[in-house]
Amino acid sequence: MIKKNRRSSLGKIITLVLILIIPGLLHFYLRQTGENVYKPLPFLGRNGKDSITQVQPFQLINENNEQVDFPNGNSITVVNFTHTDCEAFGDLMNLAMVKIAKKFGKHPMVDLYSISLDSNDRPEVLKKLYNKYNVSDTKWHLLTGDPRETSRIAREEFRIDGFQDTLRNNKIIHSPFFVLLDSKQQIRGYYEFFTKDEVDRLIGEIILLITEESRNQKGLHKNE
Repeated sequence: MIKKNRRSSLGKIITLVLILIIPGLLHFYLRQTGENVYKPLPFLGRNGKDSITQVQPFQLINENNEQVDFPNGNSITVVNFTHTDCEAFGDLMNLAMVKIAKKFGKHPMVDLYSISLDSNDRPEVLKKLYNKYNVSDTKWHLLTGDPRETSRIAREEFRIDGFQDTLRNNKIIHSPFFVLLDSKQQIRGYYEFFTKDEVDRLIGEIILLITEESRNQKGLHKNE
């Protein structure tokens, strides 16, 4: 009985020591190898050998009938193009954005934009859609504007489809991709909304960019 109690006590001591040591070892490992834990995201939309394409500033109107200037400071952004009458996959695309908004919608470094390509999507229409998803306390912005301008923004700035097909009764064609930009408005990734793996990959790579931006900011502060 005495030997059994001693073994039990010894087991508890070993367990306690491991609990105390393992976090320290992990912290030490991450500090020593932190620069290599994450693989940096690529820069997409390169224009020429030495330059990187950046999304240029633009202005649209949000669901509150307010002018929104893009970019909003130095934020990481996720952008998609859609319209409220999209029967093919509009609601599913919105639900994917809602999932992202509920995770990052209050983060000070992240902004989310859904840009309508339909001239009928006036602010009051977007406001109704916004209220449907109960995300009023997030930084998800629903934007609208002249369809010629929103189409130009989709094609020329984000390099994805977004236009009214004049050969098919002005049916709106838009890409199924979310676009991830860093704080310099450089495109870092494209993600299909309709697969869970892709949405999860987007969420993971938003975290990756937040980490990257935070490290860069710390580096700048150290050099000051």
